[in-house]
Formats: sequence, C-alpha cells, structure tokens
Amino acid sequence: MKAELIASIIAAHCSGDEMSFKTAVEALAADEDKKGNSRVSSMILDAYKGKNITLMKKPDVGQPAGGSFAAQSAGGGGSFAPRDKDSLLELYDIVHSDISLSDVVLPENQRKLLLQILEERQNDTKLAKHNLPPANRLLLCGPPGCGKTMTAHAIAHELNLPMAYVRIDGLVSSYLGQTSVNLRKIFSSVDNQNIVLFLDEFDAIAKKRDDGHEMGELKRVVTALLQNFDNMPSNVFLIAATNHEHLLDPAIFRRFNYTINIGYPDTDQRSELIRRWFKDYTVETEVDIQKLADLTADRSVAQIKELVISAAKRYITTDRPVTMEDMIELLIQQMTNNSNGAGVVDAAANLKTKGVSVRTLAKAIGMPHNTLSYQINKLTKCKEVDE
Repeated sequence: MKAELIASIIAAHCSGDEMSFKTAVEALAADEDKKGNSRVSSMILDAYKGKNITLMKKPDVGQPAGGSFAAQSAGGGGSFAPRDKDSLLELYDIVHSDISLSDVVLPENQRKLLLQILEERQNDTKLAKHNLPPANRLLLCGPPGCGKTMTAHAIAHELNLPMAYVRIDGLVSSYLGQTSVNLRKIFSSVDNQNIVLFLDEFDAIAKKRDDGHEMGELKRVVTALLQNFDNMPSNVFLIAATNHEHLLDPAIFRRFNYTINIGYPDTDQRSELIRRWFKDYTVETEVDIQKLADLTADRSVAQIKELVISAAKRYITTDRPVTMEDMIELLIQQMTNNSNGAGVVDAAANLKTKGVSVRTLAKAIGMPHNTLSYQINKLTKCKEVDE
C-alpha cells in the first residue's frame, strides 16, 4: 500500500497535478495514522503545509544518536511548480523580488499608470462593493534591455506578492498538444493563490493565428491561452512582456487591462541612471554626465548599465578617476562589439556628429588624428553620394 502511495505522490509531483499530489499525501498520512504512527502522519502533513519538521537522522560515526535537521517543503508554501510531462522541466520559478518601483526609471505618465494599477489592487475591496474588478492583466512592450522584466519585478515587490516566472523552455513542447496542456497546468496551479504570473518572451506563445508560416499547433496554443485568460481569477496578477508586439494575435490585446510600451530612455532618464549607477558602484569620475547622456541616446537601459559597470571595473583596476575619454573609449567598444576597421570609423563618425572632437576620438581608438579625420571624411562623402 505504502509503495503505491509513494509512487502516486511522485507521479503527481512530476506531472504538476497539485490536487492528485495533495490527495496522495493525505492518503499516505492516513495510512500511517491507521498503523498507529500518528507522529509520522503529522510530520507528513506538516511537511506538505510547509512547516518546519524535525526528522530522525542516522548517526554518523563519532556522533551521538538523536541528531536532527530542519526540513521545509519546496517554496516554503507546501506547493510545487508543475512540470512538462516529457522534459520534466518545471514550468515556472517562484521569485521574491527586492526591486522597488523607485529603482525603475520610467517616463512620468507610465509611472503614474503603474501607481494607479497598484492603487486598484490595494483597494480591491472598495472596488468589489461597486462590482468593479481591479486591473490584473498588464502587457509590457518594447525593445530588449529597456526594463520590462525589471518593471514586472517591481510590481510584484510593491504588491508584496511572489512571482511565478514562467520558463518558456519548459512551457513550449515539441509534442503535439503538450504546450496547451502546460498552459492549463500553469493557470490551474496558481488560480487559488495571490500571485504575480509573469510570461516573458510572450510572442513565443501568442503569435498571430493567420501567420501562413505557422502550423495549426500554434493556433491551438493561442486559443488555449485566450481561454485561460478569460477564466483567470482576479487574485492572479498577470504580466506579459514582449519585444515583438507586432507579432501578437489581435485578440490578445483586448485581454489586457493596460498596455505600456517601454522604449529607450530619454535624456533626463539617461542622466538619472548614469548618475545613480556611478553612485551605486562608488566610481570616482571626471565625467560630464549630461554630455555622456547625450552620447548614449541610442542605447538601451541594459547597455547603459553595462557601460557604467565597465567604467567601474576600470576605476577599480587602475585606481584613478574615470574620465570622459575613458567613457568614449568604452562606448566605442560597446558600439562596435570590440571590433576594428570600418565599424570603428562608423562609430567615431556617429560620435563626431554628437559633438565629440576628432582628436578625442582618435585618442580613444588609438588611431592617428589625421588618419581618422581622413577616414571619417571619406565615409561621410560616400554616404552623401549614396543619398
């Protein structure tokens, strides 16, 4: 009997069937209680509920019997993330974010909208009295590295809720129909929890159903996704993020309460970010922050942060203040992926149009001033001819 129950528990856990898992655990506890092992029965139930329990440990050589250790169920809450049937990969990770909304630099109108959404969630009882549901579906769009994931983490933190971060590698299956099954597992797993459900790389499962290059499987996945959206309870706050909103099925958009398009940071945002990160990494600088903000106009938040991190490493390893020339050199490295040749000249020409002198650029890339000036002029004339 016990072997069968243990096999049922393992099978339910691997398949992500929470109800079957709970039933099998309770049956195992009842079996132990029936045999008179009430202490073991209580331990099994306490472990499932996430309570600290004390287990007897076989003594090691040289240690007295009766040693103990604390054991706690996965996630601290007595529940497990469902898994893909074939790969056995968990379909989501539980994340507890420490990123606050003040850590995210956004345009004022977007910040106000996020605060409005948070107020709705915090006043859900008042809204319910008027039959008004709080917003619980947010779509974040925009190019890579501009803060979509960070914004999702900040919302979870401000709501003081755990985040179920869906793993696309486990969700999308090569087996017919399994992706739709995985979606249902995810939504069923969280439907009785106060939780933020985060679907990153959302376009992987929500593409247009009229795409002639896609097979019927994708259409079924999108249909399943829409059905799960429609049946999702208000206690789940769903956030989806995509770099390719133009690929999404039109029916997807109306399922969201709000959509925010997070683009490249503007000049004020770049200045604030650069100043903040120099301070966070305690970098001593001789840098014109506003000038650097102007030079990074076409950089994402992630790229600007990497630029500051590179500067911080240079400061630590050289033990001298970071200069504007250092930042220009590091910026050119980033713009060209540390290549040389024509790519470097293109980057130098771009920065020259933003007010950087040829002499400064030549020093940054280690090229004679006259040579660089000639190369930039040649490149400019070629572009003028092409136009």
